Amino acid sequence: MTAELIGERLRRYRRAANKTLNQVATESGLTASFLSQAERNLTGVSISSLARIAKSLGIALNILFDQPAQPQPDSHQGQRVRYTIGSQPLVYERLSSNFPGNLVNAMKMTMAVGYQSELISHEGAEFTYVLSGQIVYTIEGHNYPLGPGGSVHFDSTKPHSIANAGDDVAEVLVVTTMGGLLDDRPAV
Repeated sequence: MTAELIGERLRRYRRAANKTLNQVATESGLTASFLSQAERNLTGVSISSLARIAKSLGIALNILFDQPAQPQPDSHQGQRVRYTIGSQPLVYERLSSNFPGNLVNAMKMTMAVGYQSELISHEGAEFTYVLSGQIVYTIEGHNYPLGPGGSVHFDSTKPHSIANAGDDVAEVLVVTTMGGLLDDRPAV
């Protein structure tokens, strides 16, 4: 999927919900300027931010981008579908399945050198374990540099961001309790 399609989908579904950029910004905790840039494909949007936008619009996350389903409870290296979201320099591998009552979402993220996420906050808790590379989590303005084997666990309602702080690609395991992140409802 191209970045243009994500921006076009964001705008189309926002308009279909009869909401302004300011309304979606207020409901999602993102800024109207960021949403405007995302709709015009001037910035990448993380999967967490897309989940918050989808929730604000009352739609399934997989309507905004193509996310592979994980119907089986097991997942194996080399057999998972790797995917990106538009022009974001992140590669995701979905590790967890979804089922009624599920509270945990897990994915492997591969971050390009120089990657820096937008500042976000969302419901739930987040746990990240560094598999390779050097990253920095910033949580409420405090930096937490982490290398292989390092981890961070925090209340994800606190403003946070993640960056690849090294000279090599970084890989992390991310586990979150954010609802709707790995949504398998059929796209309509």
